[in-house]
Amino acid sequence: MYLIDGQSPQSGGISLRAYPQGHILNAIFQTHDLVDGRLALSEVMFREFDSEIEFLMKELRKHRLAKQGWTIDREFRGNDTFQAMVGGGEGQYRIDIAAGTLLVTLSAAIELCALEEDSATAGLSNQYRPGENSIRCLFPGVQEPDEAGFDALGLALDACLLLYFHELAHAIHGHCDYRPNNDDEARALESDADFNAGTMFGVWVWHLPATYRKPKLEEDMYRRLIRASYLLGTLLKAVSARSTEYHHPTNRVRTFLAGGVFAFDSLGKSTKFDDVKAGDDYWEQKIILHCASIKDALGRSTLKAFQGTEIDIEEDRRQMEEITAHVLNRLKDGPLMHFKLKI
Repeated sequence: MYLIDGQSPQSGGISLRAYPQGHILNAIFQTHDLVDGRLALSEVMFREFDSEIEFLMKELRKHRLAKQGWTIDREFRGNDTFQAMVGGGEGQYRIDIAAGTLLVTLSAAIELCALEEDSATAGLSNQYRPGENSIRCLFPGVQEPDEAGFDALGLALDACLLLYFHELAHAIHGHCDYRPNNDDEARALESDADFNAGTMFGVWVWHLPATYRKPKLEEDMYRRLIRASYLLGTLLKAVSARSTEYHHPTNRVRTFLAGGVFAFDSLGKSTKFDDVKAGDDYWEQKIILHCASIKDALGRSTLKAFQGTEIDIEEDRRQMEEITAHVLNRLKDGPLMHFKLKI
């Protein structure tokens, strides 16, 4: 079974033999006029992302997949939509990432970073005309690659990594081999993939091949995970044909972060607390601290319609705690146990 996150185009686009560059990018993004600095920036995004995923998948195959006879392949697809999907079964899977996914994520990251207080790229905060947004129009104000800023590039790469880990979690934890019976089960699978994507991020981000991409401190890792999950949750809520199956971005951040905390706890490195409430309060303050700036920027951006109201967020959180969590526990203790990768 295929699980699709993002848009559902009539055509998935051609399979690309490698990450797209140059004239291939222009063929895919025909309506976006990717030339000069904008084309160069796009090439950097694909090159960096591909390098990170190739390195991490090589390690996963060596230390986990090969031992169980599993294979997980990956491909870029030649369409300009925001879409990631994973399919297959019985230990043989493939993850497809549409080319548009990377540049839409980069475009939104550039806009949000430019709108943050005291941003070094504030000149890009007003690059859209009325009716345009950073999903449909890809960073039109960028003239040279470095104008986008390292913060925006890093945020976009982190969000794309998190999305890839989300698809990987669907495969590894048996979701592709199980057909959900209703929206509650579908949301439970998404929540499980979020948690495990956060765990992968918490483990693997320290081993990224480029030195500048490795966190310097534990706090830096949490900050990056929180901001990336908020951006990713916003984009998925904005573009997905399965939007009703997704929890609100603010609430999904909690699930992604819980996975990251679990990774550190498993290594004996996370902060310890005397009771559950003290721990919950501590991590809630982390989310408030690291989400405040990007959440404020979203409220002033071309994507502000997807932010949601406080009432929406609270009701969604109630459903997550009272319904999704219980459904997920039932699935994990039942059918998913038979399909997941044995470690």
